Amino acid sequence: MSEKRANRVLGIVVAAIAVVALIAVFAVKEPTADLDKGSPEGVVQQYLNAAIDKDFDQAKSFLASDTKCTAEDFDRAYIQDSIRIGLSDATSTETSAKVTVTIETSNGDPFGGSYAETQTFRLVKEDSGWKITGIPWPTYECGGEYK
Repeated sequence: MSEKRANRVLGIVVAAIAVVALIAVFAVKEPTADLDKGSPEGVVQQYLNAAIDKDFDQAKSFLASDTKCTAEDFDRAYIQDSIRIGLSDATSTETSAKVTVTIETSNGDPFGGSYAETQTFRLVKEDSGWKITGIPWPTYECGGEYK
């Protein structure tokens, strides 16, 4: 076998291994534990799942009754396709709660770099359960009010 042909075969083998490795990396996804839907953390999880899925009417249902946010406010929000969210902290009393999450998104780096930001969700206990107050991520404007 000539050196040129051997190099070509070696190149094809290396490329095939790289493709298989990339497929394995993208196929492996950590399972997400479902939190108690009645807890402040569970409400935030359900809200974020709805927002990421662009089910803005469902996302709005997790907001407090006095919210000025509308589904149209969510329409203007930018949500990347590739996103990871992790629970950082949660505290609660009988009537209020605070849930902090870390949101990790791609920073556009072709080598897979990411950007992480911390968002805190404040919740109040209403008759129907825990509800998110204020102007929550991914919106930055609701009813003419800004964060």
